[in-house]
Amino acid sequence: MTHIRRNKTLSLAALLAVVAICGCSDPQGPPPQPVVTPVDSATAGEVAVTLTYTGEIPKPVEINMGSAGRCAEQHTEPVFDQPVQVVDGKLAGALVYIKSGLEGRAFTFPTEPVVINQRGCLYEPRISALRVGQPLQFLNSDPEAHNVRGRPTTVDAWNFMMSRPRSTRTLFFDQPEIGIRVGCDVHPWMKAYVSILAHPYFGITTADGAVRLSNVPPGDYVIGTWHETLGVREQRISLPASGSETVAITYD
Repeated sequence: MTHIRRNKTLSLAALLAVVAICGCSDPQGPPPQPVVTPVDSATAGEVAVTLTYTGEIPKPVEINMGSAGRCAEQHTEPVFDQPVQVVDGKLAGALVYIKSGLEGRAFTFPTEPVVINQRGCLYEPRISALRVGQPLQFLNSDPEAHNVRGRPTTVDAWNFMMSRPRSTRTLFFDQPEIGIRVGCDVHPWMKAYVSILAHPYFGITTADGAVRLSNVPPGDYVIGTWHETLGVREQRISLPASGSETVAITYD
């Protein structure tokens, strides 16, 4: 689908000028819902995935928000960039998904948006995932102006300005892509990553490092994982009818 493209880093004045072009909502609507391939719940199973991390955890880097005073004053403590989040050896902030094995199946997509907020010159959440056709909404909760630049390799790139507090912008995607980097040229420390999937079998690990994929039809699959700095891992499984599989993947 078509999105606004910008190929050069823009000055703040030039970025502000983009507002007149971009507005606050995407004129593109979602693609049509596909013809669904039903999943037989009587034979569907479950896949439980746990990610662990071994080795030294990279030290967090303090973010200098001196150029954005109105954002800095929203934080009472120093703010750190720490993409590798490990709790008791479990890895948080990683995407877990079925990478292959669902070819030929189609699923309806949700109509409620996945929201990425810009608050205190940070993205909340930093890691997001949504479905093909599902709305992705950016919200600006800051008094500062932001631009939102997406750098995909498969879907169309985008770059738009959000200068007004509480302004929103909604995008739609008609094909999948994993790990799209999103950033702000005005505040270069701002980072987020968005993944778009064609099916509902995915999740993002929290402090327990776990994702549970439910109502999965029986079959042979490749379980994929993605982390913004640690990269990708894969593991093959065979899920029997009404069965369950446990997958343990280690990053080091």
